[in-house]
Amino acid sequence: MPRLFTTRKQRILLAIVLAIAIVVPATSAWLFRTRVFTGDPALDARTYVAPSRIPGAGNGLFAARAIHKDEVIAEMGGRLVFHDRFPREKRGYLFDVPPCARRDLWPYDALDGSVHGGRASKINFAPRVINGKETGFQNARGWTMCRRPYVYFAAERDIEADEEILTSYGPIYDYDFMTFPEVRDHFCKIASLDCSIRFDWEP
Repeated sequence: MPRLFTTRKQRILLAIVLAIAIVVPATSAWLFRTRVFTGDPALDARTYVAPSRIPGAGNGLFAARAIHKDEVIAEMGGRLVFHDRFPREKRGYLFDVPPCARRDLWPYDALDGSVHGGRASKINFAPRVINGKETGFQNARGWTMCRRPYVYFAAERDIEADEEILTSYGPIYDYDFMTFPEVRDHFCKIASLDCSIRFDWEP
């Protein structure tokens, strides 16, 4: 019976063939992996979607049961995109990911949750401070993680059943809706503040 791969040249050729057989499929699977993913559906039982109490905000996310502080509320699904190529006017649901996830995202560098965001994309904004007064409106905060889907929201305090989930969108978001009189009046009324002369707020 003839002996195979007895020469150095044959062994090198075998190593190259095996490397190609292993690396090419793995690389192809990684490069052509799905760009769209969703959050954990098991979390959906903790919340429900209904019309927001904030004027003009559309739907909002509400607690289906009591949610304890630090408990995960929802994960943000989305689509992998290039941040710089994404239209500026459509960046309302665009999220940066932590450095530990950049290798997994490459060549993309951001997550767009506008279409595939799931329950987390229904969380509305409320100001943290109005006219120098802490409002206590915000009951959730967004966090990042190293695995998909990279962004999730957790309770900042205990949340009662049927309470609307509210958060901050960060310091660089376009808060044009905060100039609407009905939105101003809504938040000022809940905060028991007279904003007829002064209306300053912080996210």
